[in-house]
Amino acid sequence: MKTALVAMSLMLLAACAGTPSDVQTRHKPKESIKMTRTSDCLSESLISGFQALDDHHLILFGSGRRKAYLVEIAPACFDMTRQNSLATVDGDNNGQICGFGTDSIAYEQFGRMERCRVMGMEELSEERLLEVQSRK
Repeated sequence: MKTALVAMSLMLLAACAGTPSDVQTRHKPKESIKMTRTSDCLSESLISGFQALDDHHLILFGSGRRKAYLVEIAPACFDMTRQNSLATVDGDNNGQICGFGTDSIAYEQFGRMERCRVMGMEELSEERLLEVQSRK
């Protein structure tokens, strides 16, 4: 009886164990998004939408989605991909959201305002926009 339990336990362990390549592909981290420029700006009045990619990156759309800007933010904005609205905060009152200065992204989370500083901003070509969106 004891031998049968040990044999059965070993079979269960063997069935649950995956090969190293299985484990690596299941837990492979997402490739991080590399920015090519960080100091582009977008007029705040032209912002027409956004798409959150992860807790550190989002795309701001301007001029009716004709222009797209990759925005890197810090610290991470927790659960930003689930937000359906956000605000841009023009920290230096120059009318633009830029990849430098004191501009930030804000949204309401659990009844309080979350605010994340814009660390970099890159205007995207159509090809680069598709590349960045495919990493989502």
